[in-house]
Amino acid sequence: MGSGDAGLEPLSQQDPLRVGGYLLLARLGTGAMGRVYLGRSASGRLVAVKTIRSEFAADGDFRTRFAHEVTAAGRVSGVYTAAVVAADPDAEIPWLATAYIPAPSLEQLVRACGPLPVEALRWLAAGCAEALESIHQAGLVHRDLKPSNVLVSADGPRVIDFGVARATERSTVTATHQAVGTPAYMAPEQARDSRQTVAASDVFSLGSTLLYAATGHPPYSGDSVTDVLVRLATEEPDLTGVPDEVADLVRECLQRDPDARPTAAALLAGLAEQLDEDGDYELRPAPLPADAVDLIEQYRQGKRPSTPVRAGEGGVADPTLDSPTSLGAPSRPPNLPRRPPAPAAPPRTPPRHGGSTRIILISAVALAVMAGALLLGMALGRTSGDPNRPPGPPPADFPPGNNGPPRVSGSSSIALSQNFGDGNTGFTVHGAGLTPGRKVTIQVDRGPVSPFTPVVDFGGVFSYVINQGHEFFAGKIPPGSHQVTVTVSGGRQTKLAFTVNTH
Repeated sequence: MGSGDAGLEPLSQQDPLRVGGYLLLARLGTGAMGRVYLGRSASGRLVAVKTIRSEFAADGDFRTRFAHEVTAAGRVSGVYTAAVVAADPDAEIPWLATAYIPAPSLEQLVRACGPLPVEALRWLAAGCAEALESIHQAGLVHRDLKPSNVLVSADGPRVIDFGVARATERSTVTATHQAVGTPAYMAPEQARDSRQTVAASDVFSLGSTLLYAATGHPPYSGDSVTDVLVRLATEEPDLTGVPDEVADLVRECLQRDPDARPTAAALLAGLAEQLDEDGDYELRPAPLPADAVDLIEQYRQGKRPSTPVRAGEGGVADPTLDSPTSLGAPSRPPNLPRRPPAPAAPPRTPPRHGGSTRIILISAVALAVMAGALLLGMALGRTSGDPNRPPGPPPADFPPGNNGPPRVSGSSSIALSQNFGDGNTGFTVHGAGLTPGRKVTIQVDRGPVSPFTPVVDFGGVFSYVINQGHEFFAGKIPPGSHQVTVTVSGGRQTKLAFTVNTH
């Protein structure tokens, strides 16, 4: 919402000239809820303008929730947030504008300059805690605090992308059949059920974000999102490399029990005592390393240097689950003037969209959440399958190659996240390596085709949770074996199978 480390991309013919009273200058990125633009007011102030996707705009319930959340976000007045400066929930295409912050994200800063020293960590923690306190006092929960949603400016961090996540949450889950959040940084209760997300969940995410800032790695990592989810459910966070001076702070935030975590206000009070020991803290420059200060200055001057991944980084660190996996081709908002045609230009490198940009290539995150649902449920006492079924391969009557989620690679694949569960299990059909823009139809047991039609997104991926909208069965999926027919426009058809137990 603020700026992040997304690159400035020239506007295309599909982009509007203006939104509200703002002249659009460039595109900052595309996210779960819509597109984000760099805009300029009549007085010359720069803002980040977020337009909402048309499928959300057509949902009356969404508009009501969006208006409520934007009103609440407007009450957030903290110095360390990117404030909402204008919005129009009633426009044909709803939009909101926030303060534009020309600064790198914490993720990019750490990737470029390495982990932060202790004094900088306390400075960062205090700013983020104050931001969360402002957000929580307005009655909001951030829901996706992570390194790519914290911008690091010379005068303090800024927490961005708050205020509208809850408005889109139900619509996102229904329309795209997936969860919301970022596994490597989310709290256990949020991973289990997004409806359990509370203010204390943001504190857990703050602890995860500080751990990353201190070490360069998240508290939970793995080769796949499923690995991350299972470790979140069963293991203690990896505090390797956390300095002793801030280890207790991080541990307090990462308590598994939400009630055992300090509030943002309590964190801020404790940090204030530590910072006061240094004397006239607020009058000193930001306690950042010289290379970090240089990077921030480059952003302030409008430069966006490319930042290579530091040695040793890799794995699944920051895959955001709030990005839809079923986007159609971009369409021009009907109420906004179309930009005149521009001269032909050579192909551009796809834009970077903040800390989760690289995840476009592995946008199988929705699949992984559902693929890990059975293991995660067992670990957290919410088993969705048969608790008496021993570990191992699925029953012999399942077709070869249908043993869980596929790996995303250059070849195309369509598979189920799991083959066995109960009537409430989220059996996810996931496709990868497909042609973007192709429509997908889903049929179960030779019945009617689902009214929900996924579209292969720009990463070649789609995900679909069977019967989440009760499109095939009025209630639970009935016991027995079921066949799923998946047809991708253009001729490809795949048959999959799963079994619902009788327990």
